[in-house]
Amino acid sequence: MTESNSGVWSKIERLIEGLSTITGLLGAFALLAAALIVTEGVVIRKVLGCSTTWQIELSVFLLIYACFVGAAYAQINEHHLNVDLMIIHLSPRVREIVLLICAIISAFVCLVLAAYSWPMWWESLVRNEHTESLWGPPLWIPYLFLPLGMTLLFLQYLVHIARKIRLLRSGAYDGEVVRTELKEIEIPSAGTERGEGE
Repeated sequence: MTESNSGVWSKIERLIEGLSTITGLLGAFALLAAALIVTEGVVIRKVLGCSTTWQIELSVFLLIYACFVGAAYAQINEHHLNVDLMIIHLSPRVREIVLLICAIISAFVCLVLAAYSWPMWWESLVRNEHTESLWGPPLWIPYLFLPLGMTLLFLQYLVHIARKIRLLRSGAYDGEVVRTELKEIEIPSAGTERGEGE
């Protein structure tokens, strides 16, 4: 890769990560908004005795947004759940190769999901479909979250794959796997759990 191509690709990487960060922060606000809306719905129903029409549906839409569109933000620092039972026993180079293969497969799955869900979104937009609730918002809004999220996650995986390839070429990967699960949790032994007086 020439220097000019490298400069262009680094700008593309920054753009993709910027989009992922913005949508991820919006996903965090969507979670907060969903919690507040559900709380408001409970108060309106149980305390004031009024019926609600839009709270549950809107909170579900916000949770769908946070789940699908926020996925790209989680991928920036590889914060998706990983099953590392096998790879922690591999040599560092083989481990990175396995992680690269997994990233390529994941990117392909995201691409397929995006390719199949964009037409579904477009069809709901063209047909002007609405939910069957009393509120009846247009369905193209929640339908947009899956293709948008999978497209962003696919792009974020491309950035991740490019970095993994550069890492493998340079040989600058970690020699050891840093295990993060249960890292800061102290599990008391059976004797200390019961207490000394028992």
